[in-house]
Amino acid sequence: MSRIFINYRRQDSEGYVGRLYDHLIRHFERDDIFMDVDSIKPGADFVQTLEDAVAACDVFIAIIGPQWLHAVTESGERRLDQWNDFVRIEISSALRQNKLVIPVLVGRAKMPSPSQLPDEINPLARRNAIELSHNHFSHDVEKLANIIKESVPANPSFKPRATNEVLRRKEAALKAVRLDLVNATTSPLYSFRVENRLFPVIGEGSPDANILFIGEAPGKTEAEQGRPFCGPSGTVLDEMLETISLKREDVFLTNILLDRPPAKREPTPEELAFYTPFVDRIVDIIQPAVIATLGRFAMQYILKKLDLPEKRQTITQLHGKLIKTHIHYGEIHVVPLFHPAVVLYSASQKDTLRQDFQKLRLFL
Repeated sequence: MSRIFINYRRQDSEGYVGRLYDHLIRHFERDDIFMDVDSIKPGADFVQTLEDAVAACDVFIAIIGPQWLHAVTESGERRLDQWNDFVRIEISSALRQNKLVIPVLVGRAKMPSPSQLPDEINPLARRNAIELSHNHFSHDVEKLANIIKESVPANPSFKPRATNEVLRRKEAALKAVRLDLVNATTSPLYSFRVENRLFPVIGEGSPDANILFIGEAPGKTEAEQGRPFCGPSGTVLDEMLETISLKREDVFLTNILLDRPPAKREPTPEELAFYTPFVDRIVDIIQPAVIATLGRFAMQYILKKLDLPEKRQTITQLHGKLIKTHIHYGEIHVVPLFHPAVVLYSASQKDTLRQDFQKLRLFL
């Protein structure tokens, strides 16, 4: 389903927006319509927060009422001219991200001319508008809904369903990765694995998953069973997946290290150098539309591999962000997330992790 972002100014068109929302939920899922960004935490970059909210949507509706162009602050300055005006920031972000931007006129408002707008939202004046009239409101909203449905694919970030032949080929390729790792006597963790009768942990889930999760390394329970995220961290991960109506079999779970290290410590450069080519093979086989990294090591590896500008930033800065980029097989999104283990050490982080997981709803 298309995600719809409604941009409006309360003192200009709040009544119209409420009425529009009531009509749109007859055509779209309630959770796919966003009207307000009201959960900006103290200290957060509110511009980045607004841009992330816009990025999570497919359609951007700019509600223009009779006072939209000339609304002023308490000091008498035009709101659209203020650098920190939410309406201006959101419209600018939608235009810059090439969203489908639809101006919607209410209260007999007219489209502004280019000369009346700040430079960064000047292209809005060239967007064809639709009017919601008082006497034909239901009919006009139905027309708007049809435009959205016809213009935007139901899930632009979801790759086509694979055929049975493709699934069999991918399953065979993943088994080949596992076999190569089982026999990789040059692995820096091979001796520890064999001496302790452990298993390599390649991963599990759908071989054609839309979302690929990459964690750090298997723990004791995972290495004993040969399955990723089946210990305490896995319980947290399962709970987070449930909040967005996903199951393990819907995604693919793996790690940046595919064997358990002998102690609870950070991966060494030698280990990363050995295992990341196997991880690259897994990515190439599955070809996900989304790579959700769990923890800083997986995040740093993926950002550096794709040579993204964000590679110099920390996970504290990037968690929950949607980073759009390209890989050799097409367009993807990278979504850095805290590792589920963070909840085991700090229960207060659970809400943060839950909120960040909601960003993945865009790709369902």
